Amino acid sequence: MKATSVNSRAEELFVQLFCEAFGPEKTENLQVQYPCVDIYGRHRYIDFALESSESKIAIEIDGETYHNPSKVSENKYADDLLKQNSLIYDNWKVYRWIYSQLEKQPEKVKDELITFLGTSPMFKAFEADLPVQMGQTIELRDYQQEAIDNLKKMREGGKTIALLYHATGVGKTITAATDAKAVGGRTLFLVNALKLASQAKETFAKVWPEATLGEYTGSQKDMTQTVIFATVQSISKDLEKFSPMDFDYLIVDECHHAAANTYQKIFTYFHPKFILGLTATPERSDGEDMLELFQNVAHKMDLKTAVERGVLVPIRCIWVKTNIDLTDVRINGIKYNSQDLESKLFIPERNQLIVDTYLKYVNGKKTVIFCASVDHAAEIAKLLRDSGVKAEAVSGRDRVEAREKILKDYETGSTNVLCACDLLNEGWDSPHTTVLFMARPTMSKTIYLQQLGRGTRRCPGKDDLLVIDFVDNANMFNMPYSLHRVLDISKYQPMAYVLAPENKRKLDQDMLFQGEKPEAWLDVPIDVSDYEIIDLFNWQNSVKDMISQIEFVRMVDVQSETVERYIKDGKVKPDLSIPFGDKRMFHYFREESVRNIAKQYGWDLITPQNMADKFMKFIETMDMSFSYKPVLLKAIYEYMDSNGRVALPDVVDYFIDFYEDRKAHGMIAEKSTSIYQKGGYTRKDVEKNILSNPFKRFEDMRFLMRCKDVETIEVNPIIFRKLTREDWLHIVDVCDKSLEKYYLRLKK
Repeated sequence: MKATSVNSRAEELFVQLFCEAFGPEKTENLQVQYPCVDIYGRHRYIDFALESSESKIAIEIDGETYHNPSKVSENKYADDLLKQNSLIYDNWKVYRWIYSQLEKQPEKVKDELITFLGTSPMFKAFEADLPVQMGQTIELRDYQQEAIDNLKKMREGGKTIALLYHATGVGKTITAATDAKAVGGRTLFLVNALKLASQAKETFAKVWPEATLGEYTGSQKDMTQTVIFATVQSISKDLEKFSPMDFDYLIVDECHHAAANTYQKIFTYFHPKFILGLTATPERSDGEDMLELFQNVAHKMDLKTAVERGVLVPIRCIWVKTNIDLTDVRINGIKYNSQDLESKLFIPERNQLIVDTYLKYVNGKKTVIFCASVDHAAEIAKLLRDSGVKAEAVSGRDRVEAREKILKDYETGSTNVLCACDLLNEGWDSPHTTVLFMARPTMSKTIYLQQLGRGTRRCPGKDDLLVIDFVDNANMFNMPYSLHRVLDISKYQPMAYVLAPENKRKLDQDMLFQGEKPEAWLDVPIDVSDYEIIDLFNWQNSVKDMISQIEFVRMVDVQSETVERYIKDGKVKPDLSIPFGDKRMFHYFREESVRNIAKQYGWDLITPQNMADKFMKFIETMDMSFSYKPVLLKAIYEYMDSNGRVALPDVVDYFIDFYEDRKAHGMIAEKSTSIYQKGGYTRKDVEKNILSNPFKRFEDMRFLMRCKDVETIEVNPIIFRKLTREDWLHIVDVCDKSLEKYYLRLKK
């Protein structure tokens, strides 16, 4: 199931290791089979994608028979290289693992993940796309005009910067282009991906045809046009080629990235009259408040608002309960275990229920059925055709020409049902679709919303979208998403609106109270009083406000092994424990619980306010089974830059010089078990030694951090900002005295 699910044992292993390294709550940021385009315009998929304020991460999992150059054709291997090179060209960081590493060296893979991504990576959740609402003629909708009026008032009031928060697909680029045209003057439109520059350029050409348009990217360096569409990476390298006063209006697309250093560099250099940030993601995942940067929200249009304002169609919902039991199906944080799910889900009775539901209730309606795999989609389509329904299965595996014909026949021809499994990320949506079958259990809110977005676009004669959720039995931890669960609506009433303008919702309810069915309803024989209260427990939502065990360790001045042992012995009781895989549990705590536990066992809490003091106290009282901690601190002091960062190779050099110098002067380097006393070690051995002991202890306490740049260690910025030169001289003095005492003990 190529574009919407983990489809191999290797990829499932990777997700399991990702969970173990960072916690299952982080998997909501891990996008599976993320679509991309190579330099020749061909559509590709990234196995796993992550995005932060500073970078885009592509993770490729190589199966032994699919990517191994000795086991595939030369053309296939060259094609894989083209994909990887295209990603790098488009400013992705690319990391790769092979199946044998995941299976035989899991701890090493986890260490590498932490090294590459950081100990506490802050990645944003990928937003589910809503369909594009605008046709060939650009006409402002009322909410877009409201936004433009608000922007004008802000400028008249002396404001110079603002934020436009609109859900994907409701036309924020059109709004920005219209406002830029009204302001006049030269405009700089910043994007973080090459394809976004081209898309924005097309929109501006329709809205502002009088303006000349250019691009400033890796391959094109236009500088004189009225509007320049620039990738952040390209223009940040060439700022000196522009004048600070070159632009009157600066637009920042996907501005949740705007706190990144490259954006800040651009903001500092240029002096436009007005800056507008565009985003569908108002909250930054790293905790930074976007309003601190953009200060004013000019307008907001999220999914709920878009439906209530009539931009997208109202949505009704009905549940079809199955007798399939998912209770024992294992989860790995991002999806169900594929083998478990297949054994439970792909059975004739459930497939027939899907077909019977269509035949009995919505026969003849334009319907998309979201299936669990390519084979599942083909089977459902066959069963429908056997029943006289014109149905087709469609997936990313189909040839482009065949797929386009199927979609065209569905949209404008005789085909009434599409059975799809991996069409979501193709950017396709269907105005004529009036019914969606959610027949694929998913634990991904993003995937569910992507499916939903395929049918929310308006079309003449289309009043509503009906969503039919096939609800399988599950436990509280592996419950799949339904529309009610996504929207946190606890009362289920068959066929009632779950999203609609207020006047339509009120009319709908009034007719229900009178015992009537609104005319817009399909002929579904369900008693209007048949409703139930839904248990909306979502562990994903619950843990967002809780502290994971990994974070717990970094909040208290005890080692991770101690916390693990106390949990195992029952001395520390988590507020919520989530089962994953066969035996693994992930534990979460409320903030109050952490404080109480710390107080009970005399553990000091480490906070931003006391972190520098804790760091100094830790150094002054550090235990020393080996000499490594003071040597690491002295190396950091010797080589750190003005930001408290030091290159790992420099630290390796310092360790080697320190211990070899002792041996050269006839002194003991270390204990007999140490590599420095034994000799014969390599630079890799030294690096491994540093990162496991002593670095890990400092890292557990959040005193030192591994930068996303693999070769760099840094002092936590919260600490570094508070330390004076005298503090560092004191640290070095403490380290020298500690080493002196250590070696005196070693002689005895």
